[in-house]
Amino acid sequence: MKKLGHYLCILMSMTFILASCSSDDNQRLPQIYIDQPFYTLAKGSIELKIKADQAPLTDVFIPVLFGGTAVEGVDFTVSEPSILLKAGETEATFTLTRIEENIGDENKELYVNLQKAPEGFSLGLMNYASVNLLNNNGIIMSFENSTGKVGFSADFSIKLTNMKGGVYKVKVATTFDIEVDESSTAIEGVHYEFVNGAQVVVPINKNKGSFSIKYLKKEEGKDKLILRLANKDGYAIGSNGTLTVTISGPDIFTGTWAFDKITNLDLFEMYGEDISKAPKGTPSDRITFEGDSYLEYTFTPDLSGDLKNYFGTSPRKITFKEEGDKSFQENSGANVKVSILEIPDVNVKFSTTHKDIRPALVGFRLITVDSKEVLECTLDDYEPQGEDFGAMIYEFMSSMEDAPLRIHFSKVE
Repeated sequence: MKKLGHYLCILMSMTFILASCSSDDNQRLPQIYIDQPFYTLAKGSIELKIKADQAPLTDVFIPVLFGGTAVEGVDFTVSEPSILLKAGETEATFTLTRIEENIGDENKELYVNLQKAPEGFSLGLMNYASVNLLNNNGIIMSFENSTGKVGFSADFSIKLTNMKGGVYKVKVATTFDIEVDESSTAIEGVHYEFVNGAQVVVPINKNKGSFSIKYLKKEEGKDKLILRLANKDGYAIGSNGTLTVTISGPDIFTGTWAFDKITNLDLFEMYGEDISKAPKGTPSDRITFEGDSYLEYTFTPDLSGDLKNYFGTSPRKITFKEEGDKSFQENSGANVKVSILEIPDVNVKFSTTHKDIRPALVGFRLITVDSKEVLECTLDDYEPQGEDFGAMIYEFMSSMEDAPLRIHFSKVE
């Protein structure tokens, strides 16, 4: 680090001297510079972003000079010998790729310098960057997913791995800062907020940590949030270096939805239930939600199959109660956030022979299956008895929370 500091001081001094000697005309030229001064590279590739104050009228090339202990062709390769900034554009990227078979036991330092500005431009103060090439013991940090969305709120995770792809567990609780990319259109404090700040804490002896984002407001054209992990000594960015989040707000279920299938009958079979008794339906079985707010709908069930034994057939008002977590046993018990709606006049016995009419709480969410929008219903507020499907489970557990019916409905256009 002392060498790096000394080197950067020299560069800054040289830049200052050169800038002082420049003419007033030259100082007024649009500048070209590197977006950030420090990068870390473990395996794979990184992109250095080069920016210009003004787009050139024709394609221009910016030569690059390398320094430091890292050697081109031994420790890394470059995408091009010089950077191409295309006509009409103000940004360009330059890719550095690690030669993995040559990764050794010591970190390597690489200094990337913009060597010369093209005609009509000058080099900005940030005309250099330092790239730390990690050794065999380097750690890779990455978002667990590259995309996500926020309804009412959502949790997102990062994970840590070693250079060989194995799990890396921190020895002490470790904090990782999250940065909001300037290309984001959603505004913090207006459209969303970080529940516990823009950071992730990975607990001791763990390799994962999570953070939460809360929905505040939906506004057309201002719904994209692009996050990245801040640089951290000893860590490099992994395959999911950025996370693109859509601030979608609460799901709106307005429309008519046709029965498709029950997706988790294998769970009941595992519990020992006779799935031949499972509720059946056809595409002619439909449910309709009318309204433009997630808080209340007019719900109309048009059902001739077995679902009528639960929902009935009469229209009624239904209301939003809360956003809740439902355990998806078919997904290793992962918790999934759904909208909980209160539906009155439901036969919670789900039967033709037994009746208990009361309000029921039913979970709904919108998902995408095979590029099509699907309304997923999580139905666990029912109490089967006698010979009805699920009665054995209910008698044993006194609840169907661990044996929900996961029902898919397709949008009727």
